[in-house]
Amino acid sequence: MIIGTAGHIDHGKSALVEALTGRRVDRLAEERARGITIDLNFAPLALEHGVIAGMVDVPGHEDFVRTMVAGAGGVDLVLLVVAADEGVMRQTREHLAIVEALGIRRGIPVLTKVDLVDPDWLALVEEEVTGWLSSSPVQFGPVIRSSVRSGAGLELLRERLRSEAAKLEPRDETSSFRMPVDRAFSMAGSGTVVTGSVWSGSLEVGGQVRLLPSSRPARVRTIEVHGSPRERASAGHRAALGLVGIDRDAVRRGDVVVDDGLPWRATSALDVRIHLLPEAPRPLTSRTRVHLHLGTAEVVARVLPRAPIPPGGRGMARLSCEAPLVAAGGDRFVIRSYSPVATIGGGTVLDPLPPRRRAQWPVELESPVLPERIRALVSRHPPGVTTASLALATGVALRTVERAAGEDSSLRSLAGAWVTTDQVNAAREKSLEVVRVYHETHPSLPGMSLETLRRRVDRSDLVSEAAVEEAIASGLLEVEGGVARLPAFEPRIAGGMAAVERVVDAVVTAGLAAPGLQELERRLERVDVGGALRLAAGAGRVEAVTADWYVGREALSEFRTLLLEAGKGGEITVAGVRERTGLTRKHLIPLLEWADRQGITRRVGEVRRLT
Repeated sequence: MIIGTAGHIDHGKSALVEALTGRRVDRLAEERARGITIDLNFAPLALEHGVIAGMVDVPGHEDFVRTMVAGAGGVDLVLLVVAADEGVMRQTREHLAIVEALGIRRGIPVLTKVDLVDPDWLALVEEEVTGWLSSSPVQFGPVIRSSVRSGAGLELLRERLRSEAAKLEPRDETSSFRMPVDRAFSMAGSGTVVTGSVWSGSLEVGGQVRLLPSSRPARVRTIEVHGSPRERASAGHRAALGLVGIDRDAVRRGDVVVDDGLPWRATSALDVRIHLLPEAPRPLTSRTRVHLHLGTAEVVARVLPRAPIPPGGRGMARLSCEAPLVAAGGDRFVIRSYSPVATIGGGTVLDPLPPRRRAQWPVELESPVLPERIRALVSRHPPGVTTASLALATGVALRTVERAAGEDSSLRSLAGAWVTTDQVNAAREKSLEVVRVYHETHPSLPGMSLETLRRRVDRSDLVSEAAVEEAIASGLLEVEGGVARLPAFEPRIAGGMAAVERVVDAVVTAGLAAPGLQELERRLERVDVGGALRLAAGAGRVEAVTADWYVGREALSEFRTLLLEAGKGGEITVAGVRERTGLTRKHLIPLLEWADRQGITRRVGEVRRLT
């Protein structure tokens, strides 16, 4: 369990952590000199039955709210600290807004310095805190009165913490490992050390990891959990990883350590749901610049809302980030105004790797029902989405996503990628329409190339192929020689078979010296010569020697017999064939090349031989 603190500066957060853990947390000389917390500090807290919780002490000064947000990510329980002699202050309110935006579900309100006030004042402050927190979505229990000087309330607080730890649902350790980095330093014997709260999965010594967004690989040499050496770190632990293969200078706060259990990658665009605080000074409109805090990262982003989001309102939007970061579906984030900097809201990641163009925005993206959310994500990624990508996009365990998608009849799995059944059905209908239009515009052709058909049906190759194959299997399309046609289609030309006979007669009569396409078109005006030749070729009456020259099948058969006779003596030469046929090179060379393609002859230098 990770326990975080929140509250105004000088309200006793660090002193409370030290009193509970027995460890001093102001590790920086400047913190000790100034008497305030500047950076994140951590200490282990022993509860019972060997359970160790990690405590995160955050700064309360308004200048360090960005640091506070980095420490609050991944927290299971928050201690909201209010000094009894001052009550609820400005940063108390902002810290609570951050805790709420990050979706932290449970908290304990702690009144500190109770030994400095009289009972009547203490009662008033407790009433103020209780009333203020009653409307919070965070489940806060009764206020605990405490004093680190006298020790009052500390044992009660420890008991409450033990109770909360027992209620905490175990995290899924089978998920992909992810740990946002909040500190990095070098240590002899360990190399580069990175620390953070483990958000998901587990990792063992010797494991291979990547550091994002740089995508640098590394090996885990050592692991410490809550300050003690371990062989394994799991979700809900405070961990320090000694990494081999990465220099200290290559790591900064905001980086994320991941394994390859999911297709993690950095992104500069997030599709999200935003909740703007009622106290926000103005609506969020297109291209509003904000500070985005996610995990331990802070980047500047522009908000592209579907519609302006008013103070106190909610809405879907795209965040266009000026620097890459790493996210998963369901991640919570905080947004602060660009200038002057103040917390104005937060939200949830709906799609961490959204489509860049023509993105759909179905309302089911926000649905709490997993199958509905999966369908929405699949529908906005037409090329198909793998199960691993869906697990990343939903923030749900791989096995759970696979089971939910497999039980949904509205989804189809094609070569390991999920698409919608409606998409395949629509593509199948489009394939029939494409072929129908092709028949209308090319009535003399036997049909449309299968490859061309697939390219014109759908943006996704997987969907196109599945749709066309289904149309063929159901008898809606027929295929012969790689050409698709509608079952009832018969090639035709204007003038019908009479026009075809005129063209065939002109070709067959001329034998091996048949006129070419252009010559036939000059002779036979107002006849679709090309279409007639293709129909005749389909009927086996003529054959294309070149793209625009057809010869009768009987004449070609005779030419084949001639070559077989000429080749009995060994070499077949152009001159020898010319003497036998009387043809000019204009006709002879294409015929000999045709014979090569037919496998009758094989060219060897300047002569040919029978195959």
